[in-house]
Amino acid sequence: MDKDTLFSSFGKWVTPLNSVKFTQRIEEMKQDKYTKKLTTKAYLLLFLHAQL
Repeated sequence: MDKDTLFSSFGKWVTPLNSVKFTQRIEEMKQDKYTKKLTTKAYLLLFLHAQL
């Protein structure tokens, strides 16, 4: 069995998210203005992974 099956399938589930539109919305709302490490995109991926 492949040891990276979970991450590759997680990547397949996340790819339908429109990252261009998502990043535009983040820039419009200035959500990551004061963040250093936990950006909005990282936060979303973290919670999607935790939901699994």
